[in-house]
Amino acid sequence: MDVIHANARRRPTERALATARLIGVLYLVTGLSLAWLTLATPFVDIFAARGRAASSETAFHALGWLLAFGLPATCLLVGTHRILDFSHVANPFRTRRDPLGGLGSSLGPEYVAVRDLVLPGGRQIPALIVGPPGIIVLGRVPRAGTVRQLDGRWESRLSDGQWIAIESPLDRAARDAEAVRRWLVADEHGFVVKVYSAVLDSSGTVARTATTAVIEPAQVPDFLARLPPHRTFSTTHREQVLDRIRSAFD
Repeated sequence: MDVIHANARRRPTERALATARLIGVLYLVTGLSLAWLTLATPFVDIFAARGRAASSETAFHALGWLLAFGLPATCLLVGTHRILDFSHVANPFRTRRDPLGGLGSSLGPEYVAVRDLVLPGGRQIPALIVGPPGIIVLGRVPRAGTVRQLDGRWESRLSDGQWIAIESPLDRAARDAEAVRRWLVADEHGFVVKVYSAVLDSSGTVARTATTAVIEPAQVPDFLARLPPHRTFSTTHREQVLDRIRSAFD
């Protein structure tokens, strides 16, 4: 199963990311070493010594001060920039496995997962799957202890312990599915795509609604297998929809 997500084309590989961070660390070490050489040794005194020809003494002193202070500062700035420049990219050696990341072998190549799709108008769809049944929009129920249901309402707990009303994750998934459906209809492909909505929940305490199913992450393959095949959603039509999604990322 392939995965399409935001910044997929701009994200460096794990080896390139590790190399870039290593180079940044080497720049920092070099800068600190040169700074120590300047402050703790008579390096500057050698260049500041008098007695040379008047025509070359000024240039010799300028070169010494440049090497003594300019070079360490440059190394420190470049090293810091290279490290901070990739700070927004997850460390490949610390990234937790995506709950949908292990579905590739169980779902097969006819399924494609899409992450962080932003529709016109700014609505963000966290995850959806494109496959033979159509499109399945996946939401997620926040972890237990951070949200609760009270008289049919959903509330989220703030850091100070107070509870505030939030949109139901199931209603949110249903609205996301409807937004995706309207977006694809507006594209006028000449065919209609079935769009389902579901939320992932491991607690077993959330009941499904008429529009949104509730499944555990491990049940995703079985859930997709139970959906009826969309007969008019051929491989060619799926590629057209995927091209539309890729153009949205571009």
